[in-house]
Amino acid sequence: MIQDLIQWLSSFGGWGILAALLFSILLSILGVVPGAVVTGVFVLLWGPLPGGTLAWLGEVLGSGIAFLLLRKGYRASTGKESPDWRWVHSLNKWPRSRQFFSVLTARLLPFIPAGAINLLGALTRLRFRDYLLATALGKLPSTALEVLISHDLIHIREQGFRLGLVLVALILIWWVWRKKTKGEG
Repeated sequence: MIQDLIQWLSSFGGWGILAALLFSILLSILGVVPGAVVTGVFVLLWGPLPGGTLAWLGEVLGSGIAFLLLRKGYRASTGKESPDWRWVHSLNKWPRSRQFFSVLTARLLPFIPAGAINLLGALTRLRFRDYLLATALGKLPSTALEVLISHDLIHIREQGFRLGLVLVALILIWWVWRKKTKGEG
């Protein structure tokens, strides 16, 4: 699949970057392929900075479009601004800054599916501008990490040690987080 995607994007020649951006936006709207796979392909084709920037931009724009489509679809089908669910009422009462930081925090946590964040934001009265900015800022660290891992996998002979350190650090962070959450539950 990855090789097919590389060949398909390469077939566009100079238009490959635009095709990649549109493809990334579409995948982000649909939420069918993890962003790390797309980021890895983009890093392989265009290098860390251009490929990472393209992946980040596609995810942010795709999330924004998904938010708008979900919100418009919900409101058109129900005639309501948001559901009558208790937790939605609670979120809608939060100050604007707290709503912003909740989306930012959710975007920083890699185990929360992007589609769930898109849906949650769309069902509330969260302003689109706040949602998009929180998404853009929150996706920066995860995209940077995806770029680093992708780059190091591509250049495993030169970067294998760094890749190993990053993976060990991620496993340790996950392990500590898991121990902490199990202790609270």
